[in-house]
Amino acid sequence: MVLINKEVRTIKRTFIEIRNSILLSLASGQKTINQISGETQVNWKTVERHLVYLVGRGWAREAFSSAYVRVFELTAFGKDYLRKKVSKSVQISDDKIISINGDSRL
Repeated sequence: MVLINKEVRTIKRTFIEIRNSILLSLASGQKTINQISGETQVNWKTVERHLVYLVGRGWAREAFSSAYVRVFELTAFGKDYLRKKVSKSVQISDDKIISINGDSRL
């Protein structure tokens, strides 16, 4: 936020900044859209729209989908992108909230 003439104005983040923050959030493991939204301070609908782009680029994938929740995770390409373009020291985890046999931590 920036204080200008006693008015508080927020500076809009660029698409790249938003997408990088989403990828960094996913670096700690699988997340729902609401979890990503809370961590990145980005509206859930905006997160959802940027995830469409990230999935299209092959940097993220939908690990689980139901009528109530969608879970996303980084792909190998997303991990490479984070290490090369965002931060070489990023810690990437493969924590799962949905496992292959259907058990979940939701």
